[in-house]
Amino acid sequence: MRQPDESELLILEYLFAMAGLKQTPRNLRIESMNDGEMGSLLFENLDGVDRRLGETVAECYFEDSDGIWVSVTLNLDQQGKPFELDVWKVDFSNLQRWPLKEDIRPLP
Repeated sequence: MRQPDESELLILEYLFAMAGLKQTPRNLRIESMNDGEMGSLLFENLDGVDRRLGETVAECYFEDSDGIWVSVTLNLDQQGKPFELDVWKVDFSNLQRWPLKEDIRPLP
């Protein structure tokens, strides 16, 4: 587990604000998920209890540097705590870069 880097923090802070979460993602620890290098992140389980996917609380998208659209979803666990950042690149290729703040778009 590691702290999010600055490029990851931009989209995490955007989605946490969109979801109305008071918690800051700067204080959370994450790890990359085995998703074909599309960029999904798993949040650390601080409670030590079995966690399951709960609900989606915020979504956005951006265009990667190769012109392919990327969908990003913030999911909570069944206790309402950050569970994962699900990143899906529509052609299933590797994420080239995290977006700049001005590149992030809410879903229409």
